Amino acid sequence: MNMLVERVLVERALMERDRREAETEAALAAGAGAVIRLSARMPSGMRRLGLASNPVARGAAIFECACRDRGLSLRPLGSGDGPLGPWRLWASGSRPDELKRTALQVEEDSWLGSLLDLDVIGPEGPVGRAELCLPSRRCVVCGGTAAECSGRATHDPKTVEAAFGIILERSRSAVTSGSPDGDAVGVLPPLHIEEIETKGGDTP
Repeated sequence: MNMLVERVLVERALMERDRREAETEAALAAGAGAVIRLSARMPSGMRRLGLASNPVARGAAIFECACRDRGLSLRPLGSGDGPLGPWRLWASGSRPDELKRTALQVEEDSWLGSLLDLDVIGPEGPVGRAELCLPSRRCVVCGGTAAECSGRATHDPKTVEAAFGIILERSRSAVTSGSPDGDAVGVLPPLHIEEIETKGGDTP
């Protein structure tokens, strides 16, 4: 990728980030008790290839089902695709912390969840794992803190993309009865790639 193309992609991504922030602020200003945004957690190259569309669609169905089961309200505000990949947006009158706990259940309970980001924003700002006294999200390569590995560029981009590719493949084949689409969630919580390699299995 030449520098001009890379610069254009970065500019488009920044514009999309600003658009999303404005969209969230507008929903909160209109009276929403919380705004929930679902997006893909995978490298940009994979998103540009369209590999995020199916996981995001399946993740939306699972999150909506989980909210119904817990009696949490959701009102769709929109969906789309753009420089940062596919997204879904909801407003809710339910408590932001309860919505975040439900979002974390989706993120942590399956291979599919490892490919998803469910952000919950309340009137006072984003609700993170720290506010719920929960550990940070794990790196898909080594199992360390994902934010630290990403911020320090600890792992080679090809290694990270390969790890997400393995998770994507496993998310397609994992089956648990009762899931909204029949194959949306795995039987066991996801491991990071180094654990998979240690324990064996079908990982290349």
